[in-house]
Amino acid sequence: MNEEKKILKVALDVPIDQLFDYLSDGSSVLLGQQVKVPFGRRVVIGVVCEFAGSSALSANKLKKIISTDNEVLCDKELLHLIKFSANYYHHPIGQSILSIIPTNIKQDKNVTLRKEMVYKASSKLTKDWVITIPNRQQTKKKLADILIKQSIRQSSLKNIASNATKVIQELKLLGICSEEEWSPKIENKENKAPNLNKEQIAAINQINKDKFFHPWLLFGITGSGKTEVYLNLIHNFLKEDDAQILVLVPEINLTPQLENRFRKRFQHTKIVTLHSNLNTSERLANWRQAKSGEAQIILGTRLAIYTPIKHLKLIIIDEEHDMSFKQQEGLKYHARDIALVRARNLNIPIVLGTATPSLESWLNTKLMNAKYKLLKLNKRAVAESSLPTIKIIPTNQDRNNPISPLIMKAIQKRMDRKEQVLVFINRRGFAPVLVCGSCGWSANCKRCSAKLVVHLNQKRMKCHHCGYERKMYVQCEDCGNTDLHPVGSGTQRVEDSLREMIPTAKVVRVDRDSMRKKNALENLFKETNQGKVDILVGTQMLAKGHDFPNLTLVIVLGADNALYSTDLRASERLFSQLMQVAGRAGRGSLKGEVMIETNFPNHPIFKAVKSHDYEAYANSLLDERKFLDLPPYSYSAILKAESKKLALVEIFTNDVSEWAEQISSEVQIFGPVRPVMERVNGYERINIYVQSLERKNIQNMLNIWLHQIRQHPLANKIKWNIDVDPI
Repeated sequence: MNEEKKILKVALDVPIDQLFDYLSDGSSVLLGQQVKVPFGRRVVIGVVCEFAGSSALSANKLKKIISTDNEVLCDKELLHLIKFSANYYHHPIGQSILSIIPTNIKQDKNVTLRKEMVYKASSKLTKDWVITIPNRQQTKKKLADILIKQSIRQSSLKNIASNATKVIQELKLLGICSEEEWSPKIENKENKAPNLNKEQIAAINQINKDKFFHPWLLFGITGSGKTEVYLNLIHNFLKEDDAQILVLVPEINLTPQLENRFRKRFQHTKIVTLHSNLNTSERLANWRQAKSGEAQIILGTRLAIYTPIKHLKLIIIDEEHDMSFKQQEGLKYHARDIALVRARNLNIPIVLGTATPSLESWLNTKLMNAKYKLLKLNKRAVAESSLPTIKIIPTNQDRNNPISPLIMKAIQKRMDRKEQVLVFINRRGFAPVLVCGSCGWSANCKRCSAKLVVHLNQKRMKCHHCGYERKMYVQCEDCGNTDLHPVGSGTQRVEDSLREMIPTAKVVRVDRDSMRKKNALENLFKETNQGKVDILVGTQMLAKGHDFPNLTLVIVLGADNALYSTDLRASERLFSQLMQVAGRAGRGSLKGEVMIETNFPNHPIFKAVKSHDYEAYANSLLDERKFLDLPPYSYSAILKAESKKLALVEIFTNDVSEWAEQISSEVQIFGPVRPVMERVNGYERINIYVQSLERKNIQNMLNIWLHQIRQHPLANKIKWNIDVDPI
């Protein structure tokens, strides 16, 4: 810090869009350093963002910082990126910066990560010794039985018995078992890289040729070996001294299997993961290893784009089209778009991999002055595998059974051949609605504009929007009739039907209800690859990224639901989902088949999916969007306002929409309008949409409009926010 600039401009986690001025305590302070400062009656953690020689506040009103921490949380490059994000997405600068800092630092908990132990049987543990354990010591007996067969990880003890941690220590003292630090098991036999085909080699060579900023769109059909391209690129880029690579995936459930594959290939390379399934201590330890340069490969979900990385040389975005990359709360950034900005700032290449590119990315390869370079992988990586045959079949009309005879016959054929089946239905629960057979009454959520979903196994009704739940209704609330019917199907109903129809098959349901435990999904995928599962029934958790060589049949139920959506991107999302889930079939040497139920077999979506023709369908969508001046040919933002009192939110949105109309003739205003979900968790919602053909027009308009909105008398009495580039 320059001696003449003793004013520190500090970012604080408060909803005010400014930096706060503090006096230095005389110590040497660095940009991005963590400081403790007084704020009102509290002492809070902040980050130093700028230095100044003077302040708008008088000298007697300036407070000194309380202390500094030696740790620099954000370097200059990262601060620049977050400031850009805060400005572009119109979110308070302090909240933006503090949102990327690990929780333990913000809570001033500098916890040291405890190493996990694993317990192994010693030579003293024999079956004869187990027989001597008294019957009342059931936990000791259970642990001993397991140890004879396999080692036990510390994290799994709580699943065995509530007192297992205490008992394992007793066994250790008796010399029955020993402990050592646990580390991920790597199978050396799979370390060898597979042979690449000509398309993969060409893509790798193209990117390796020029290691400066270029966005590369790696457009490859499902099973074309995009991950193998990533691995080869990483191997090449890591040859540079101190090089670090950032790999982003859209969802947590893709991280463990990708991590496992990376660890097998890079056994002597430090790899860390960053995602919400880690506890706060694990996340902090991994974050610091990335920041220090110790970790060479950083694998994470969307927030990982803001990780401080000293020597970043390459960014890879897997499944770049996935809408999970868009943050929906707080700083509403899109990780793919921020990754592009970061790569440009650092002048490094960025690879966007997908089987179904987003329309934004696809358009960027087609413009006369194309912003992205297109690389295609048109063949499956496994030489003997081919794309699955896709059949469009009529929707089952039997309301009592979600599995039609046609589908049942196809499933039974796979069971006879000892092959695996995936049944995809993007709706969890038993049935989406409970209806009275007499008067037509249906069970609604008391707090939302939504139906309560039937969860028959738990005998509960649940709202999937606000979390409200109650006991099953036994009679109609309007007419008292007890003849209530669950209408429609969810994952639980499909699972129950399959178990009843094929009692010998191992059927496993995969959704948020069944996969709550840590590592549950990872363990399931291991079992599936080992042939211990016959039929998988699940939601979009199963739709992408998973590789099951023995899975030869994919069934898609309820695909038509998306066709009724008012969402602009519904058809784009459905096409991507169908292509992704279809890509799970026939990835090995066995031929795959996909059966999609629909009432609209001639719809353009199903025709394109059947012919595996993304390009034709994407180009037709772009033509529609261009004609209507819709994204990606225009730019938009949404003002979302909500209050428990509808009158307040109506007054607020009516006033601010009138102000918006007067700001710029280059920006169109739509609304105020109620969204499809008019009420969520008791809050009445109203939106205002703004749209323009130029991005700068939207940004200029928002700068003026937001300043006006903050002056509105109701601005602090209702909840409101801006979502730029909504999806």
